[in-house]
Amino acid sequence: MKIIIKDSHDPFDTLPHGKSGLINVVDLANLYSCSFLATSDLGRLHPDGSFEVLGRMDNTDIRGCNLLISE
Repeated sequence: MKIIIKDSHDPFDTLPHGKSGLINVVDLANLYSCSFLATSDLGRLHPDGSFEVLGRMDNTDIRGCNLLISE
């Protein structure tokens, strides 16, 4: 799995380590479903390959499988 941080204003622009942007996940070992996820989560990639999630973009849909969220 690889984490890529993209510019929130230009989805074709990949940001360097230390800059915050949108988190994209690439999982090439996932053979039978989507191997690329473009999230609406903000994050920052560190030089050692770790990353941190900083929050969500404003006005984005709540998605996923969280039982703590009620509608």
